[in-house]
Amino acid sequence: MNKNALLAVDIENLDMEAAARLAQRFVLQEIFLVDAKISRDPLITSPEALSLEHKCSTDNLSSPNKEKYLVFCNFRVAAFDGKEPGKLIMKIEASFCTSYVENPDIQIPDDIASVLTHVKYLMTINPISHAWPYWREFVQNMSARMGFPALTVPLLEIVPKKAKSPPVKKKSARRKKVST
Repeated sequence: MNKNALLAVDIENLDMEAAARLAQRFVLQEIFLVDAKISRDPLITSPEALSLEHKCSTDNLSSPNKEKYLVFCNFRVAAFDGKEPGKLIMKIEASFCTSYVENPDIQIPDDIASVLTHVKYLMTINPISHAWPYWREFVQNMSARMGFPALTVPLLEIVPKKAKSPPVKKKSARRKKVST
């Protein structure tokens, strides 16, 4: 069974080679935390198993006429009790800003048919995949600071989008605390 977090994107009509050429023109400049919110139920002790729900999205913050392209990457993980799936244990949310600069030395061929689709790709897939390691570290650190064993957010896997489906809840085995 695949343990990766899935990012479903509409890539059916996307020429991946053309998108890769276009991606080379936009160089990642920096990633930084913009906003975060964490909460937990103080009455709950660490359950044996958790069910996790992951969500992510992007917001384009700048127009193409500016020197920088800013994209917010919004992440959320909600942890539910494995034995009581409707019982929220903790929630961690964060927004990271990814900034890109355009490298005019990289030429984009005129044969890119659907530029809008490719720009959508660049403003969704690239920022999320660039910010994902920062998100994983943030969740691991915050969950430990919240008094739980550190949660490990799975690796990101990009898959073609299918028909709308409800959010996926994944079970995560918990590590037992070791007394010293």
